[in-house]
Amino acid sequence: MIAFVLLSAATLQAATVTAQVFSVAGTVEFAGPGSSSYAPLKKGQILAIGSTIRTGDDGVAVLVTTPGSAIQLGNSSILKINKLAFAKSGSDVTQRTAVLQLTSGVVSALIDPSTPKITDFQVQTPEGAAAARGTFYAVLVYQGKTYIGCKEGHVGVRANGQ
Repeated sequence: MIAFVLLSAATLQAATVTAQVFSVAGTVEFAGPGSSSYAPLKKGQILAIGSTIRTGDDGVAVLVTTPGSAIQLGNSSILKINKLAFAKSGSDVTQRTAVLQLTSGVVSALIDPSTPKITDFQVQTPEGAAAARGTFYAVLVYQGKTYIGCKEGHVGVRANGQ
């Protein structure tokens, strides 16, 4: 499903950079930038930078973070969108940036591998950050520990304070 979203989103040009909800299952809520009030998340919804998404025990959400990148947020997760940027010059992608903060739970990311030099996709956790330029990887925060798995490509990992 994420692959379909990735291919569909890669053909779009973004005037303003926001994330869009591709699908929602179970209990998934969001709070807008600067808000602590949560409301149900819906398919097709636009999420601004600074939004926080949380999933219940049965919740899963798929988001298109930028054209050419998508994430799946697993159950019992909390994720904040800290930064999104995307730019094109003609048909060439010149920038693809996403900085996401995973407090708990799991997020899987699929990133277009054709533009590794201009892609900066990071998942920050309480212990550090995992960054990829074009790959498929997952980050899990469980009981205060960070776990990272890479299915394809390469992921750089940095501990906080390093």
